[in-house]
Amino acid sequence: MRLFIIILGLSLIFGAHAVAQIEELTVREVSQGNYVHIGRFPPASSDNHADVANIGFIVGEECVLVIDAGNTIDIGGRLREAVASVTDRPICAIAVTHVHPDHLLGINAFTDLPGLAIYGHHRLPKQIQRRSRYYLENLRDTFELESTQRYRIETDNFTLVDGVFELDLGNRIVQLRAWGPAHTDHDLTVWDVRTRTFWSGDLVFSEHVPILDSNIRGFSKVLDELFEIDPDYYVVGHGSLDPPWESLVAKQKYYLSVLMDETRHALRHNQSLIDAVNEVGWSERDKWINFDKYHRRNVTTSFTDLEWED
Repeated sequence: MRLFIIILGLSLIFGAHAVAQIEELTVREVSQGNYVHIGRFPPASSDNHADVANIGFIVGEECVLVIDAGNTIDIGGRLREAVASVTDRPICAIAVTHVHPDHLLGINAFTDLPGLAIYGHHRLPKQIQRRSRYYLENLRDTFELESTQRYRIETDNFTLVDGVFELDLGNRIVQLRAWGPAHTDHDLTVWDVRTRTFWSGDLVFSEHVPILDSNIRGFSKVLDELFEIDPDYYVVGHGSLDPPWESLVAKQKYYLSVLMDETRHALRHNQSLIDAVNEVGWSERDKWINFDKYHRRNVTTSFTDLEWED
């Protein structure tokens, strides 16, 4: 695997008011033509420059597909420069795996590119409209910005995926797939056919506790499908790329099964949500990073979903 270290002065490109000055961005080639930057662990903060997601790109013979744009325009811009350090082929497309800001808010670092196509799940624009105000307010408060105007995202020109869409980067076919409710209700994945490299977005986490922002039953079913994909290489939304694919998916599936089983038990015994969040699934605590920060939210989402289960 090749490792590229990019030390840049993006203030010359994006102005002197970058959200955070990241001294370097690293990308590595995980399979032929597939490059990934491994982010730090959430949550985003000024200390980690909001660089918390795994993002990257695929190089074809004609052009480049960027997969997620990071949490800030500064991160997105450095990813754009990382592409330029690897190839002189133009960036022709971006695939947005889901709405969460660590995968989305850097997108305006790319939108000036001529002929750029932006791909997302067919439910993505609605989620951007619903959540953008909160996300931008949080970004403003975290980095003490005077304005977030340059972060506003226009979705009118997005190409929306429902099912599977094939994109040819030049002798390199990639398949974009829109999934049913799982991590979110609008997850999009990328499959590089030539190398059998799978970009899962946040459908799969490594080390970091999975985050549930949709339907736990749907998430569990999607994981069954992901287990069968058996890629030769993979990129998850957060965490290392070292464990075997099957073990990553199985570990996450087990966490969700514990969450479902114990939530159903709590509901059958008329346990309150307040009690459930402090009792359900805590046997998993030592297996995951940031468990205390996100697990109660997962229990809450599971509880409000499963209480209406037939």
